[in-house]
Amino acid sequence: MTIRPSDDPTIKPTTATKKLLLWDIDGTLVHTGKAGEFAIGVALKRKFGKTGAIDQVDFRGRTDRRICHQLLEFHGVEPTQEAVEEMVQAYLDALKEELPNRQGLVFPGILEILEVSHERDDLVNALLTGNAKRGAELKLSYYHIWNYFEFGAFADDSSDRNELGPVALERAKDTLNLSFEGKDVLVIGDTPHDIACGNVIGAQTVAVATGGYSYE
Repeated sequence: MTIRPSDDPTIKPTTATKKLLLWDIDGTLVHTGKAGEFAIGVALKRKFGKTGAIDQVDFRGRTDRRICHQLLEFHGVEPTQEAVEEMVQAYLDALKEELPNRQGLVFPGILEILEVSHERDDLVNALLTGNAKRGAELKLSYYHIWNYFEFGAFADDSSDRNELGPVALERAKDTLNLSFEGKDVLVIGDTPHDIACGNVIGAQTVAVATGGYSYE
């Protein structure tokens, strides 16, 4: 059955058998040994001279920009757009340093799933993540799986994770010249935030308990 095409005649409709898989990163694809948390602590000290209280902010399922905004606010630094951007860039610089220092891993089964889905014509792998694009590339390149993903929606696109689903669908049009409807999209993640952002676009959602949340 052919899905209703976009109003743009140059955009090819998908078929009911073609699926878009939108993957979260941390806690879903990989565990970086908390390299991100260490890096953000380093960035906070380097850029703003603040230490401690990293555990006062819940990192799970939130965007890099939202985390930086919350940390600055907690430490009494006005979270202006400029300050948040400086903090994000300092974090990304520190992340590159921290990744080799931490004991991380690609979760069991992930590489096999990516290999199989990458070879199949009816599946498209992409990212829907709270990471900034550079952070996503640093993490996934370090674990040798960055090249499995066609495109992504990132914290650079919005600090609100619920706005990233529509961005991913637009990027599918721009990158692949394909228009996906929600029912042919699977959002895969380890936090309630992943499920919520999938619901925004009417996607099917797959919750995994490899991160900080239980099945319940």
